[in-house]
Amino acid sequence: MAKIVILFTLLLLVGLALEIQGLEFMTTPRIAREDDVCLPLTSCYLQYYYYIPCPDYSWFWSFSGWLPNDVIGVAFRIGDLSMQNWAICDSAPDYILETIRVLDFSGFGTIYPGLYTVRFDVYCSDQNGCPVGPSLWNSGPLETVYSWNYIEINEELHLCDCFLQKGIQASDLRILVTATHIGTDCTYPAWGLDNISESIAEGCEMHDAGCLPALYPRPANSHYSSMHSGYYGQDFQFLPPHYFQDPGDTTETGERFGYLELAWRIGFRPVSESIEPTSWGSIKSLYR
Repeated sequence: MAKIVILFTLLLLVGLALEIQGLEFMTTPRIAREDDVCLPLTSCYLQYYYYIPCPDYSWFWSFSGWLPNDVIGVAFRIGDLSMQNWAICDSAPDYILETIRVLDFSGFGTIYPGLYTVRFDVYCSDQNGCPVGPSLWNSGPLETVYSWNYIEINEELHLCDCFLQKGIQASDLRILVTATHIGTDCTYPAWGLDNISESIAEGCEMHDAGCLPALYPRPANSHYSSMHSGYYGQDFQFLPPHYFQDPGDTTETGERFGYLELAWRIGFRPVSESIEPTSWGSIKSLYR
């Protein structure tokens, strides 16, 4: 169940329109604090968004104005350097995904159930952030609340099938986490993405909360060779996805500030050896 864990400080500013392939998003700069004091007891974390202290909060963008069946998502590669300097976790033959954390600046889902409903899915992914095969897990219809939402995966979701290089020395494990807007309205949630342009305008020190440099424009100058967050259109019409350009960047190519990452984080833990699904089912039955 998604739950609120921290109170946000918001600046009410006029929204700006950002267009991607004919879809106009409403974008608004906001500020928020992290909730790391409330972290679940999970072994590893991975996120790609910047949290730039300014001084004890960070700037974010909120994006809203979705259409029914719009899909957004983040392609995670286990073993990547994580923003906020989380330890790299990439030495196991299998992993279990435990939590997905997302940021919603509207919180209208629980106020108007059915209008802004979303569904989260987990897929194996290729190098371009495209889904491979059917969904491994989905949350079912979900109403997000205002602030950080934790989506708990209440089953043993093994990721061993998502290694691109399989075998005894399996490597390059990639998954895609998506949110599909399945409500009758779908304008919201107002998803949070990181915000480089406003941080610079406010004179915030440009480093990540883990003291990593905040490099931009992304991905031309970045910790990674490509972006991870994208807009997949309705029913995955865009493969690979389109990136979210910083609304403060008015260039056609994103050459000033670059592109943005969704404020999503996954929590997962390694397991020492892979377990066949049939065997795992037998093990679970012993403890019911």
